[in-house]
Amino acid sequence: MRAKAGLRTADIIARRLFQAGVRTAFGIPGGEVLTLVDGLEKAGIRFLLAKHENAAGFMAEGSYHMTGAPGVLVATVGPGAANAVNITANAQQDRVPLIVLTGCVDPADAVTYNHQVFDHRAVFGPITKASFTVPDGNVDAMIDKAIAIATEGRPGPVHLDVPIAIAVQIHHGALRAPRVPPAPVGPSWKTPVAGWPRRNGHW
Repeated sequence: MRAKAGLRTADIIARRLFQAGVRTAFGIPGGEVLTLVDGLEKAGIRFLLAKHENAAGFMAEGSYHMTGAPGVLVATVGPGAANAVNITANAQQDRVPLIVLTGCVDPADAVTYNHQVFDHRAVFGPITKASFTVPDGNVDAMIDKAIAIATEGRPGPVHLDVPIAIAVQIHHGALRAPRVPPAPVGPSWKTPVAGWPRRNGHW
């Protein structure tokens, strides 16, 4: 799979999510995640604004139950990420493959910029299957890994912290073929979804 010249990290993340069946993402934008939101929209994933990150997360969970594709929650730095803790813990308990995308201040800036800055991964680590900081290379492999962890075995949330400078970083060259086969989009709610646990005789 060839990458078009000038693909940003945000574009690669969005395209991989689209290939995994994602068609909607939910959240509250802030300056740190505007590039991610732009990438999602350009990839064909509709971003829906919510009044609170918890509401956005529950809508993302609903989209998973309707489509079988991972839910996507977008939250900005600091308080935005903190507001997403409750729904992320809920996704862990309810076996929902939720991709939590948070923006974060670049490490070099965090040395002197302390407004609304805390360690997102330290917070999300205990309530997710995995928590990663998106690197400056192998972004396609990273997002594929995140989707695979979220959907394989016992489904659950995976957190990706995306530094501002990394989100806008330009990549060239070939992308790996997606690791996770695309999810079917739009099955009936009566149709069992792969990986959806059967409880008390009901799906």
